[in-house]
Amino acid sequence: AALIRLAESGATEFAVEGNSLRISGPVSGAATERLERLLEQTPGLERVVLGDMPGTDDLSWLLGMGLLIRANGLETVAEGRLINDAVLLFVAGERRVMAGGALVLQSDAVARREGHPVDRRPATVAERVRYAERMLGDAGFAGFFEEMRATRDQHVLSEADLERFGLLTGG
Repeated sequence: AALIRLAESGATEFAVEGNSLRISGPVSGAATERLERLLEQTPGLERVVLGDMPGTDDLSWLLGMGLLIRANGLETVAEGRLINDAVLLFVAGERRVMAGGALVLQSDAVARREGHPVDRRPATVAERVRYAERMLGDAGFAGFFEEMRATRDQHVLSEADLERFGLLTGG
């Protein structure tokens, strides 16, 4: 079953459009290296536009991408539906803007039911906390994320949530 899900899940999709890099799809193992190459080969990129992204089944891949986005001073724009760990990619932006997208936190149960990847390794909680502290200045969002994962629901972050956790910097 896991092999079928992997085969059907597709790879992370990248497309350069002017000074923007569009990323969508599930974050796979090769995505970090692909992003690094694109950043080296495409000077002048200013933003990463995030389309529909169901997350990843290995958080370290996604966090590697996030660190590259932040190190390059790029803006992140949420145009698609970012689920669970994909929200952390949005958080990587030096500037972060919502543009019709949705930031969705799903419980592990909902994510599995909908066929979305879930990184269940014990170390992922600590990784999320460190990453949130680095990107946002505190771990409040990571704690909220873990609370949501333990429920049986999903939560679309509201404007109040975005403000509460300092997720937006403009727009």
